[in-house]
Amino acid sequence: MDIRESIEVRWFLPADDARAARLVSWFSRAFSEAPRHDRYRRLRRADLGIKKRGGRPKGLEVKFRVCTFGSIHLSPTVLGELERWTKLTVSSTDDDDSGWTTLTKERRVRVFGLVGGRAVEVMDGAHPGAGCAVELTRVAVAEGEGAAAPAAWSLGLEAFGPPAILLEALYAVGRAVFVEVPDLGLTSIESKGYPAWLAERLAER
Repeated sequence: MDIRESIEVRWFLPADDARAARLVSWFSRAFSEAPRHDRYRRLRRADLGIKKRGGRPKGLEVKFRVCTFGSIHLSPTVLGELERWTKLTVSSTDDDDSGWTTLTKERRVRVFGLVGGRAVEVMDGAHPGAGCAVELTRVAVAEGEGAAAPAAWSLGLEAFGPPAILLEALYAVGRAVFVEVPDLGLTSIESKGYPAWLAERLAER
């Protein structure tokens, strides 16, 4: 079993949101991952996520929210909901296809290390001991038969490293990166994790 702690802030924007083009340009030099198909258990809970990550058929990721820090400003126009999560990865032999939603994700990722309290972007694919990953993901949803339908763009910051400095890492990186996109408006209403976003989609059905 693998257990990790993280502090995160994430936003979801509609698939046709005008801000998406600006974000894609901002991530033009980011590392682009191959499309991934993740399956999420339909739980209708904002504080718990259960996922089968694409490419790991026997692995089950359980993610639960430990606490929320409330709304934070990372720039004058960027407001988000900061959350602490614990993630557990366990083996699973459950092959039941019912009760799951498949998300196709196309991720672009920029990684920043924390050096002397400052955010420094890592460009060579290395993973520093402490810092924050900044990702832009195009999310498509497949429920039932047929091709996945574009549903949203997600912008997320996830701090990594020793638990004692996760908060410092996220603040340092968040404030540094949003200087690059001045006046990008992101609101606390748009800020939520994948479990909350999926729960809202289920409630709308």
